[in-house]
Amino acid sequence: MDFKKILSEVRVVPVCVFDNTEGALKTAELLLKHNVNIIEVTLRTAVAFDCIGAIYREYPELITGAGSVFTTDAIDRAADKGAVFAVSPCFDEKLVEHSFKKGIPYVPGAATPSELFAALKKSSVVKIFPAASLGGVEYINSMAAPFKMFDFGLMPTGGIDNRNFKDYLSADRVISCGMTYPVNEKLIKQGKYDELESRIIEIYRGLS
Repeated sequence: MDFKKILSEVRVVPVCVFDNTEGALKTAELLLKHNVNIIEVTLRTAVAFDCIGAIYREYPELITGAGSVFTTDAIDRAADKGAVFAVSPCFDEKLVEHSFKKGIPYVPGAATPSELFAALKKSSVVKIFPAASLGGVEYINSMAAPFKMFDFGLMPTGGIDNRNFKDYLSADRVISCGMTYPVNEKLIKQGKYDELESRIIEIYRGLS
């Protein structure tokens, strides 16, 4: 799987937090309805692995991944449930090596030039987190500038919404953005799927 190519085509990765499998399946259904073929399920809740498994069983055509990955065990459990990629907000060499052995694309995180340099030695795609708090588009452009000789893509996440996502997508080396906005956690909890669908339409139609 050429994950870098997939990210560059998708442009926006919906980053989800689920409290139950029902919400996960409904969100997955809405994404596919609007031709969004990728979802990142963060491992922030006790049912996250079950949600990955449920999505994989019901919607195998959806490229499902695990976010907030911090241990090799989490990579193994997510992969066993059907996850085909993993993402972390930080860089850990052991996780990179383990995901490589498992054959799972892995996106490490970076917040500084030193972290970015370490990550680029192991991965062709790096997550910049927390993007907005670090300084947004201007910071990303400044941090990417010294590394122009490397072939890589950036995926900023954190503080990106309907007001600024196009600015981030135009930043240097950014191939995709991670966003919670189109899959808002509160809307899912409240079962407000009409509003959720409106957000999905707003973001993904805005890409065309």
